[in-house]
Order: sequence, then C-alpha cells, then structure tokens
Amino acid sequence: MEATLDRRAELLSRIVDELLTRGAADLSLRPLAERVGTSARLLMYHFGSKEQLVAAALAEVRRHIGASLYARAARSRPQTLRDLMTMVWDWATEPPNQRYFRLLFEVDGLAMFDRLSFSEEVRRANGAVWISLIDRAAGRLAQGGDLFLANSTLILGAFTGLLQDFLSTGDRARTTQALAALVDLISEGRALPAPMEGGRS
Repeated sequence: MEATLDRRAELLSRIVDELLTRGAADLSLRPLAERVGTSARLLMYHFGSKEQLVAAALAEVRRHIGASLYARAARSRPQTLRDLMTMVWDWATEPPNQRYFRLLFEVDGLAMFDRLSFSEEVRRANGAVWISLIDRAAGRLAQGGDLFLANSTLILGAFTGLLQDFLSTGDRARTTQALAALVDLISEGRALPAPMEGGRS
C-alpha cells in the first residue's frame, strides 16, 4: 500500500508539471501517460478518471499556492490594506507563480464550457485557497481590515480580473496601477458598495 501511495505521489508531481507546462485544454490520457512514464491504464488505477486526475493535480497546485503565500505573509507581515494587496499582487505576478494561475483560470474556462466536469466543491476550491488566505490576513491587519470586510467581493473580483488581464497582456505597470487606484478609492471611502444579505458584501 505504501509503495502504491508513493507511486501515486510521484506520478501526481509529474502530472502537475505537465499541466503547468502544456495546460489542460488538449489533455489526453494516453499521451500524458507516456510523458510521465506510465500507462493510461495505471493512471486510471491511481486516479479513477481524467476529471479526478485533474482535480488531484489542482489540489496539489492549491496546496503549493497556499504554502507559498502563507510563507510570504509570514515574512512581510502586512499591516495595512495596501500592504496586503501589494504583497499578494507582487507574489501572484512573479514569474514562477504565474503558471499556477494560468492553469487555474484555464481550467475554470474549460469547466464553464463543460469540457471538464468537476464537483461544485472542486470548482469552489480553485479560488478559495488564496482568497481564504487573504481573508485571514485581512482579519489581522492593524489598519484597513474593516475596509476589506466591507469591500471583499469588490476587491477580490477586481484582483482576479486584473490578474487575468496581466496574464493575458503582460502589462504589469497598467494592472498594478489599477489595483493601487482601487485601494485608494476604498481607503478614501469612495468605493463602498451597498450591503447585501446572504454572502459577501
């Protein structure tokens, strides 16, 4: 059993590397199996289906994102809303981390067109890992935590859109400036949305 788990973990690591390099749009089990040094039959043995295989790979990507962002926050210890959003933005746009978000955004798009099928839990989890870390960090801010809570949907929606914009265009200066402008508006009390019941503001 231990050998089987070790082999699965080894395969999963190789699969994650493949998905980060090639993406998931044209994923086919037989070519994937050849590239990671196994057979399609053994991939099915270890993961059950293509969707379960991709879900396992995404869970590993989310684990990496969570560990990396947590380590960055532990080092920088942001004190204000601006500090927090700048820290997360700088981390997310660093070249080694961009590929994780490219894959998550790609998989979200494929799922929207039913080209990949996941449970609702898996789909929610793709964004939840780093959003929950931002939530927790915001709760510990010396200044601006209340502003984040009042504007969390606006901030996180804008952050995700700007990150997609940056990954599509490569224009870091413009997208970074836009994020800073949003933080300015919120800090000045000029971007507060009306409260909504039953979820985030």
